[in-house]
Formats: sequence, structure tokens, C-alpha cells
Amino acid sequence: MKKGFVKIIAGLMAGMLLLGGCNATPKQSEGPHDVPLTITADFTKKENKGNWVTYGDCKITTKDGKAIITDRKASNCGIAIPCPDYRGNTVKATVQATTDNDSLMLSLRYEIFGNVSYVNIAPGMKNDSGVIDITGSIEIPANAENSQIYLEASDVRDITVNSFEVSISGELNNLTGEPVETLSDPSQVASLSAAYADYFKFGVASPATVMTNKNDGFRSLIKTQFNSVTPENELKPDSVLDAEKNLADPAKYNEAPAIHFDAAKPILDFCKENNIPMRGHTLVWHSQTPSWFFYENYDVNGNLASRELMLKRMENYIDSVINWCETNYPGVIYAWDVCNECIDDGGGIRQSYWTQTIGEDFVEKAFEFARKHAPANVQLFYNDYNEYQGSKQDDILALLAPVAAAGNIDGMGMQSHISSGLDVDNYVGAAKRYADELGVVIHITELDVQAPKSVNSMYDQGVYMKKLFTAIIEADKAGVPIECVTVWGLTDDMSWKSSTKPLLFYGNLTPKPAYEGVMCAVNGGEVAKPADWVEPKSDLTPYAEDFEDQKFNGGPRYSSVQKIVGDAYEGDYCLENSEGYAEYDGYAVDVSSFAGHTIHITFAIKSKCDTCKLTADIDGTWPTIAEVATADGEWHFVEADYEVEDGMALQIYWESTDMNPFYLDNVTIEATN
Repeated sequence: MKKGFVKIIAGLMAGMLLLGGCNATPKQSEGPHDVPLTITADFTKKENKGNWVTYGDCKITTKDGKAIITDRKASNCGIAIPCPDYRGNTVKATVQATTDNDSLMLSLRYEIFGNVSYVNIAPGMKNDSGVIDITGSIEIPANAENSQIYLEASDVRDITVNSFEVSISGELNNLTGEPVETLSDPSQVASLSAAYADYFKFGVASPATVMTNKNDGFRSLIKTQFNSVTPENELKPDSVLDAEKNLADPAKYNEAPAIHFDAAKPILDFCKENNIPMRGHTLVWHSQTPSWFFYENYDVNGNLASRELMLKRMENYIDSVINWCETNYPGVIYAWDVCNECIDDGGGIRQSYWTQTIGEDFVEKAFEFARKHAPANVQLFYNDYNEYQGSKQDDILALLAPVAAAGNIDGMGMQSHISSGLDVDNYVGAAKRYADELGVVIHITELDVQAPKSVNSMYDQGVYMKKLFTAIIEADKAGVPIECVTVWGLTDDMSWKSSTKPLLFYGNLTPKPAYEGVMCAVNGGEVAKPADWVEPKSDLTPYAEDFEDQKFNGGPRYSSVQKIVGDAYEGDYCLENSEGYAEYDGYAVDVSSFAGHTIHITFAIKSKCDTCKLTADIDGTWPTIAEVATADGEWHFVEADYEVEDGMALQIYWESTDMNPFYLDNVTIEATN
């Protein structure tokens, strides 16, 4: 995660046309003002005066220095700390709460030139005492306005917040008197969709705020570059289900839930007016579907609905949504993601309200209903992430085999949230396997590629994008039916992974080397080296951590939590890794500086779990570097060697075989050749 803010200058785009037209008027500088380094929610004071605000449709009362959140109409409703002066900084957020929800999530909401973006920061699960502690860090883009860090949940049950705080990490970058960037005019940049017209549609995901934005540059970018649009959130169940009507009169809407399209209309209108086809995303999903939808009388304090009732609700919902869109916007939606993310990360079908109420055949039923009610020319897709991984491929194919046998599926949606470590041959091999075994077409539905942590990060990302799209083109030429590639977002600043700079355009709408790499794949040529390009050099400085300074240089993998504790292998202190959602949520260290060399790694580890492992973090495969039996709860000293491939951006991480904490000490990494 990059700290601070680096302005984009013309030199970064050497060899590419940067357009100076301005569609946004920069705000006038009023001079910087003092910014507190920490904002603490004070629940003895009222909303706003206590540095907290209500987030979404819910009710908050305060008592005994705590905030009690009730009447939550959707899972994203909760409490927020406004932090608009923290733009351009990396911040740390911490919260402690109790709840009957299975989990909580800290997230960031901000506006970019009038567009709204949401980024998850860190999740949290209950400890043995029923308390959820969450700590996470996030970089807020320098162009962000009206930033808020908010607490949401997996369900709509009540939440009691004991404490909530947001603080600056490192040195404050005070941008309070600085204007945001100006937007470039994208209308003259060569079109991606035109360049790829002989191969597939080139699409983009967009929030509906783009369509109502006073800055027409974002709409111009869509119209110039893309010929397919996916709404980011506006057609998900949370946005479509009418909470007010359903909860006010559950008897009336018991079998056929009330729906509305207030959020989706701007983007549907835009696509209709500009003759841009749309992918409908998504009908059936375990997330962003309010939990009350699955209960008798829509009452989360009552009983779950029966299979019979939920099948009626599912069919009526699918029928109503598809046919409302077709009636009011005929021909606009050419494909629907019928089911989304139904395979669990640990293997097998994901357990959710859908499996609890209907059973594990809910996917088959959803596709059966969608086929029954969708127009014949509308394609029906299954959509999932990590879809290129071998074991997950097996599970997805097993899940969809009966759906395909019934003739109820047309396509496989490969989300493709990846990094530049992903092997492109394995990736296109997965696409071919889905097409061959299911007899379906392929859409790459949510592509974003994390920029590598290298000295020439943007250039290296561009080189990888050329490699990736060259492989996609060759697969298409070889008969793999890839009909659409959609990037998940317009600009880096608008991305749900904004800190990783994963898209094709900078926040000011200028094209990145990543865009150039995509164009080079189809037109030929090489990605131009930027003016500030530097010769990569291996930094072979040995890495050593004994934690005696009570600090650590690595960081969490996914949602794990690290802290310095006593009872060390040697000395006074060691590192504890705990919490997280899965056993692979561990402690990670970047070893990219050792690219092209074999590294020798030593460390001491202990845990009560059966086995702890040191693993290389490569997209699609996770080779084990070292494995040690730790069930005895004693310290074990480990040595291992691993070859870091030339040019690879790589993390290694320690993990456990269950959710027990593990303890790490005396970590050393050094090159041996």
C-alpha cells in the first residue's frame, strides 16, 4: 500500500498523448488548517458533535458511553467517522463492538469528482468473549472528498459499538488547502472497444453517479472507450428490494417482494440513450442481499422462511427484475449474472441464507427460473472470483454440471481480480476448460490487476497487461469463445482496490501504461518507458526481524491481526498472528527485492495448531516453502530455501492449519546466489 500521494505528471506518460482539456473546475485553495492526527468517536455526545454520524437507514442511540445501532434496513447501515481532511494519507481505523451478526466490516466511503466509491478495510470476527476487535489501514486518495470510515455488518442485526477511532499513519500529508486535480478530456484517446472489435466487447463497471455527475468527462470516457457497461451496485438485491414496502406490509409482499429501480434508472437511461448494451449484475448472491429477505414476515427476530416460500420469493424476484428491465428498457440488458460467488474459498458450496432456506440446489433453481422468465436472446451467466485456481475450477464445474445439462446456462463469468504474478497460460487454460466442459461462452467480468510493488510500478503493470491481453487474444483466435472483457471500474481512484492502482486510467482520466499495454497487445509495439524510469536493481540487503524494538516490517495477509507480545523464542518479544477469516490469513513479508535469486529463510515458530507453513503468495498456486508440526505448542526453529523468479513481485507468508494463533520470532531472509 503506497503511502502519501505522488502527483501524476506528463513525464509518466512519455510517448503517449496527454490531453489538456478540462471538464472540472478545481476548488480554490483556502490555505491549510490544523488537522488532528486522531479522530475519536465520543458517544457521550450527540451525532456530529461527537465525531460520529449515522450511516445509512438505521437508528443510533447512545448509553453509558456506547453507541447502539438498531433498525438497520440493510447490511451496510451502521455508524461512521467523517474524516474529509485525511485525503492523501494512509489512515488506521480501530473499532470494538458486540453484535449478534456473524461478522463486522470496517469500510471507507469517499467521493471522487462527484462519484461515490467504497473500499473494504478490514473484517472482524467474534473472540471467545463475544467481542469483535477490528484494526485496519487504508490509503485515501488525494482527490477524495467527504471521506467517511464506517462500520457495517454481514446481517441487519443490532450492533453495540464500544469504541471507534481513526488516526493518521506516519507523517501527516496536509492537503486541506490544496485543490484536487483537474480532469483531462478523454474523448480523443484511442478507443479500446474499437481496437478489440474483431475479438470481443470491451466493457467497464460504473456507478450510477457517473450518469448524474456534473463532470461529463466520465461519461465521455465510457462512450469513447467501452461498448458494454455493468452497474457496480445498482442492480444488486440490496439496491432493488424495496425495504420500506416489504417491512411495512410483509403479508402483502410475502411471496412476491416489492422492488424498485430508483438507483438503477440513471445508468439504464444512459445505456439506452447511448445504445450501449448492459450486463445485469446480479440476481442471486449471498452478499448485498438483506437478511430479512430470508425470514418469515421479513422479521429477522423470527424464523427462517421455508424452502417452499423461498422458492416462490426467488422466482418472483427473478421474474420481476428481469421483466421490469425488459419492459422499460427493451434490449438494453444482454446478459445476467444469475448467481454470484456460490463456491466457498475453502471448497464446496458456500453456506449462506440460500442454502439454509432452499438447500444446495438453489443454484439450479435460480437458473431454472431465470431461463423460464428471461427473453430468449438474453444470456445467463454464473460469476465467481479465484475462478482460475485448479481446485475452485473443479468445484465450479461440479456445481454447474446439472445446470448445463438442463440447458439453463449460457456463460461463465470469470471475475479476474488478479495481480501481475498470475500465470497467463494457466488463466486462459481455465477459460478454455469452462468453455469445453460446460459448453458455454466466456465473459471476463471484473478485471483489475494490482500494480506490482516495483521501482517502475506503472510501467511494469503495463508490460504485464500486454502479456495478459496477448494471451487472451491468442485464446480467442484458438477458439475459446471469449465474448466480453470488462474492467471493474473507470479509474484507479474509483476502484474498490484503489490503493493497488489496478485499472487502465489514472484518477484524472489520463491513460496509464496499463492502457498502453492493452493497446500494444492488439496493435503491436512495446509499452513506452516513462521519463522517470530507473534501471531495476536487486536489493540484496538481508532482512531480519527479532521484534525486540516492538515493531514489525511485514503486514497482514487479508484479515489477520498482528501484535507484539512476550514469551519470545529469544529475547523479550515476538510477533503474534491471530484472528482473520481463514487459516491462510497470516503474516506476509515482501521479498520482491530478491527477484532472480535464491533466498535462505530462517525463523522460529510456535502454535497449538497441528501444522504451520511458510508459503509463497502467487496467484493461482501457493507453493509451500516450509512446513512444521506445531501441535506441541513449543518453539521450533526452521530453515528453508526458495528461488524468487526474475521480475517477480512476491510475498511470502506464514499461515496455520486452523484458526489458532501462531507466534513468530527471529526471522531472517538473505540471498544465497
